[in-house]
Amino acid sequence: MMKYTRLLPLILLAAGALLFASCKEDQPAPQKNDGSAPAPVTKVSWAPLPGAVRISYAPPADADLFYVEAECETAKGSKVAKATFYDHAVVLNGFGDTSEYEVKLYAVDRGENRSEPVTVKVKPSLPPVLSVRNSIVIKEDFGGINLAFTNSTEANLVLFVLTPDSLGDWKEVDANYTKRPSGAFSVRGFPAVKRKFAVYVRDQWNNFSDTMVQEVVPLFEEEIDKKKFREYRLPTDAPTGFSWFMPRMWDGSIEEPNGFHTEHMGTADNPSGFPHHYTFDMGTVAKLSRFKIWQRGILSNPSFLYAHGNPRKFEIWGSTQPAQDGSWDGWTKLLDCESIKPSGLSIGQVSNEDKAYAADGEEYIFPFDAPPVRYIRVNVFSTWGGDDYSHIMEITLFGAEQ
Repeated sequence: MMKYTRLLPLILLAAGALLFASCKEDQPAPQKNDGSAPAPVTKVSWAPLPGAVRISYAPPADADLFYVEAECETAKGSKVAKATFYDHAVVLNGFGDTSEYEVKLYAVDRGENRSEPVTVKVKPSLPPVLSVRNSIVIKEDFGGINLAFTNSTEANLVLFVLTPDSLGDWKEVDANYTKRPSGAFSVRGFPAVKRKFAVYVRDQWNNFSDTMVQEVVPLFEEEIDKKKFREYRLPTDAPTGFSWFMPRMWDGSIEEPNGFHTEHMGTADNPSGFPHHYTFDMGTVAKLSRFKIWQRGILSNPSFLYAHGNPRKFEIWGSTQPAQDGSWDGWTKLLDCESIKPSGLSIGQVSNEDKAYAADGEEYIFPFDAPPVRYIRVNVFSTWGGDDYSHIMEITLFGAEQ
């Protein structure tokens, strides 16, 4: 028995050595560098793309081929792109103009040996940074300008807007990041006097367009006087709930209970209670530019933010002569609205960014061609909490009285 006990460590050690050797045999050996470069690619052709080129080729018949690399020197440095040995084409991106460029193609094996280069001259088509710049249309807007653009390639771009400061120095006042196929945005906060605005575009490769300068007289904008606002109850309007009366929606306070709250709107025929609407009179006819609303929960209980009866999807309608039966006769839809939570967190979770965004008031922009109106109808389709009622702490409208 003692003999076997003494032999056991030797047996285990031998078994371990065999297992280690077996594992080593199963592992792939490192690729050896044969020191021999692959043959160059052949049958090279190219096609222009917006701000890019696609270069096609026939790869060499080399079992050791790993990838094909394209290199190009530009005024802003080198551009490099790689394609695996499965591919027969490589795309070189990020050109900021339509100049002719010289591209070198290398076949590279697993030992990082490079073939002799094959040189091809290429010319990209108009890059998005320039095509978008050429599409820009600037118009006067309330308190500033409205800038429309087309971005058919959906490139990642930034549109910068500048205007002179009090010393006459150009100052950036907006940077709009986009990859939408088309869009428009407004830059506001300026008096209704002639001033210059400049716009240029930058792409993700740090290519810049030239600068577009235009002189514009912004349209006059002011806050619509809330002292003239009145509730305008129509037969189909949602009733007031929990003694949160409508005039509190424009009393200048976002502290509870200084807001408007509807009654429970769910019924046997419509358990969700949506859509439901309510109406108020601004007391004046105005061409509206934008409005802000403040949610419940900003000051008192953050758990109410982006929850409960705070509107999530809703419409704003306007009229100068609404039908007295509460129907939609005489109303024009001005805007579709959706409340956006910056963080994207689930209901019940709010970030500091969410709180700051709500505290500043959620802003919505009316279309420039919206008609002047006097009466406003808020038509709620859903709330953040899915409750069958809705509430707004405060609403502020901007534009120009007619």
